[in-house]
Amino acid sequence: MSFDNNREIPFDIEDLLNLLPSQQPENEWQALMEAPPGKEIASPKTAIAELVDIVRDCMELLLPQDQYVIQAIAYERVTYEELGARLGVSGPHSWRLKQIAYAHLGEVLMIDGRIKKFLHE
Repeated sequence: MSFDNNREIPFDIEDLLNLLPSQQPENEWQALMEAPPGKEIASPKTAIAELVDIVRDCMELLLPQDQYVIQAIAYERVTYEELGARLGVSGPHSWRLKQIAYAHLGEVLMIDGRIKKFLHE
């Protein structure tokens, strides 16, 4: 008995994708961190959706380099070496730039004031 391994089996890519386990976040914070910019987070709650809006608003107030660094690290999940190559700096220096960008974001969030209610709950 021989098998013909060269036969094509027609399938729809959507059917194939439906077989894969869904990538549902385990909690709201994971959903928030994994949501690409401009996309809705999975199963948003009112408080989390408000928090997302606050962070987006504050991101727009950052310098373009800080915005770029945070988006590359948080959304694109690039390594420090890759980020450094993009910016023309070393990997360790790109880590410092990330630290500075997140510090600036923290400062803007505190100045904004809306974030304080989440910290006190």
